[in-house]
Amino acid sequence: MDVFMEYLLSRKKDSKDIIIMAAIIAAGILLSLIVVLLILMFVNVPGVSSIGLLLIAGVWYGAVILMRRRNIEWEYILTNSYFDIDKIMAKSSRKRVLSIDFKDAALVAAVDDDSHNYEFKGNQTSKNVKIMDFTGGKNVGETYFIDIRVNGERRFVIFQPTSKMIEAIKNFNPRNVFIKE
Repeated sequence: MDVFMEYLLSRKKDSKDIIIMAAIIAAGILLSLIVVLLILMFVNVPGVSSIGLLLIAGVWYGAVILMRRRNIEWEYILTNSYFDIDKIMAKSSRKRVLSIDFKDAALVAAVDDDSHNYEFKGNQTSKNVKIMDFTGGKNVGETYFIDIRVNGERRFVIFQPTSKMIEAIKNFNPRNVFIKE
């Protein structure tokens, strides 16, 4: 029986996003002030004020585009044993960030499952392991991790699947997938 599931998860804004957006606004204000000062310095030159206003509009258009790109959604796509994660920015651009086969997973378990997360907790600070977080933030749902090798590199992929999705994943690798009771 073929399995196909999709799940879209919006990422909650954290303090890093707020700092980046504040920096974008501050840069927009600073660039606008520089353009206004240049307009005042060259007020006698014809066309400078209209070019300056176009530059200010361009600065704020770019600022809005950059701030909208902080609206990130993760789309989980499960096709049989293949799992893809796409990053959707500002509901307009999509990028495939991960594609794995659950048959190759060494371990899939809940992050807070004490009987199976010893590998995850012990290797969180290791330089040999890359941790990839594709969650919507804290308290969004049940969080799982995948211990897998991608191109010879060990990775822990953190994600928040639905209960139906994790049940389907277990069917493809029953020995290594542990569902939290």
